[in-house]
Amino acid sequence: MSFKTWIAGQHYQPGKMLPLWLWPLLPLEWGYRLGVSLRLLAYQMNWLKVYQADIPVISVGNLTTGGTGKTPIVLEIARGMIKAGKTVVILSRGYGAADPIDYGRALNPSHGDEAYMMQEQLPEAIVIVGRDRLSTLKRAVRDYRPDYVILDDGFQYRRLGRAINILLIDGSKLVGNGHMLPAGPLREPLSEIRRADLIFLTKQISKASMETVEGWAKAYGKAKAQTQVLPVEFQTVGLRPMADFRTVSKHFAPFSQFQDYPVIAFSAIAQPQSFEDTLVSQGLRLVKHFAFADHHVYNQADMLDVLDLYQEYQAERPILVTTDKDLPKVRGWISNAVQPYVYTLQMQPALDGRWFYDEFLTQMPGYVKAGKHAHTR
Repeated sequence: MSFKTWIAGQHYQPGKMLPLWLWPLLPLEWGYRLGVSLRLLAYQMNWLKVYQADIPVISVGNLTTGGTGKTPIVLEIARGMIKAGKTVVILSRGYGAADPIDYGRALNPSHGDEAYMMQEQLPEAIVIVGRDRLSTLKRAVRDYRPDYVILDDGFQYRRLGRAINILLIDGSKLVGNGHMLPAGPLREPLSEIRRADLIFLTKQISKASMETVEGWAKAYGKAKAQTQVLPVEFQTVGLRPMADFRTVSKHFAPFSQFQDYPVIAFSAIAQPQSFEDTLVSQGLRLVKHFAFADHHVYNQADMLDVLDLYQEYQAERPILVTTDKDLPKVRGWISNAVQPYVYTLQMQPALDGRWFYDEFLTQMPGYVKAGKHAHTR
């Protein structure tokens, strides 16, 4: 486990007191908080300008670092718009890309694992990667003339105005220890919830977590109307065979089919412990989880370690389990003989994108529909 993965796990440890081993990070947190506060003030005083697009921009993002289920929700929102006959561009920064580009389609995993996964799973959308998202937006609007733009991981990106600002909060972890980076997971102060038009409480949701987030929405939300909190639980639905990765089928292999076999997992995600816990909770016999840092670029040595362990258990008919985000990055290292035994864990948000578009998104107060000027949030 990398130091980055370890420290991310520490951010979400239970307890009201900050662990002693995180205290040395407090001066760095204070410096980070000061920098963020000055930036927020610059936008509030209009010292930094916001560009207004001529089409609605839907921002989906987090207050915390990673792991709120953002990518599946972006896909479902885009899917709903496409079902309504709309042309959709998804803008991605391409974070962690091995081959960063200034502007272009997400054509392979080196352009960003999440962006490429979205393009593969929803080919009807236009997934654009670019390091400067304002420049990327202008070029994408010119080249593709979309009805809507979805800004992936856009909550902190203030240079671009948006019609709707959607904030995601993990229902099982909330905001962790409540500290800002690097002592905690917060990218911005909790009070910045006030910029959200809508909050999705995601993953595992309890009555207590719902009440907590609704309390934050009431305390920090917009003055005229409380920011609405919409629960979006994630359902663990089974394992998808590697051969079916590019399909839209939702008929997955049940976990009960594999409970007698050893499971070897590997992932490079923000919350690897959650991935591991999910596999164990489904009754799978987890032999080992190779947990790499988020957005890790796999190499041959990484996969040799995984495949060597797979060979050790060959007599017991093992399976390999990873995530949709990781699979495209390792295809080249997996032989044809092993591919039938490779699966991805399927966790899907309980959100119908077409319902959300028809009955919710376009009905929100102040929403500006396609073809008109977007509002700033």
